[in-house]
Order: sequence, then C-alpha cells, then structure tokens
Amino acid sequence: MFPGKKIIITATIIILLIISGCVSTNPEKSSSKIPTINVTSYQANVIEGTNFTIQFEVSGGTNQGNISHAAVHWGPNRGGADIKDYGRFSKVYTGRVPQNFSVELMAPESGIIYFRAHAIIDGADIYSNEYEIRVNSR
Repeated sequence: MFPGKKIIITATIIILLIISGCVSTNPEKSSSKIPTINVTSYQANVIEGTNFTIQFEVSGGTNQGNISHAAVHWGPNRGGADIKDYGRFSKVYTGRVPQNFSVELMAPESGIIYFRAHAIIDGADIYSNEYEIRVNSR
C-alpha cells in the first residue's frame, strides 16, 4: 500500500465520522411516552354551596400529544367501569400535552363526592385515581 492511499482512507474515515455525528434523530419525536394524568391539588373538605377547585396535569402521549378532552368527572357515587357513573363532569378542556388544568366546582349538599380526572390524549382514554371530598353542611 502506498502512503497516499493511507491518507485517503484515513481522511475518508474521518469525514464519515464527522458526517455521522451530524445526523441525529430527535428521540422526543421518534419515541412515544405513556400518557399520564395526575390530580395535583384538591380540598379534602368543603362546605356545601361553596366553590372549590381541583387541579390536574396531563402529560405524555404519542403522535402529536393532542388533548381532545380533559375534565373532572364527579358525583355522589363511586365510579364504576363507566366514567358516566359519576353523573357530573366539569367544563371540558382541550389542548396539547403537557398541560395543567384547574376546574372550579360548586359543592352540593353535605355528604361525600367522588371524582377522577379524565383525558383523551391522541385518542387514548386515561384516568386518574379516584378521590373523595367530604362536603360539610353550613
């Protein structure tokens, strides 16, 4: 092998290494994240007839991270297999992940109300854990 050929091979390898280092994929776009929903704040006790706030956050998702529905479903009954078992839901929000939401509700008569945050991200339904709030009479 003559000395000029070694230089050409070495230069080619160096150029290929430089080019390969300049080409990369964006891992955020190419991988999917599991959609999650978490209740971040709520009052454990409220007074009937008063307003109270529930805050939750939505993150993750595949594709574009579109939120086509985000709301709090709530009522005097524990939720079952169907989110409609709660009987009521807050204002519905839309947007893109990640996002924080804050809903204001009015406490009904005394007793216990149960709730879950619910979102549809990129067509997938996700639910928070179920929580309860004690509603005290005035």
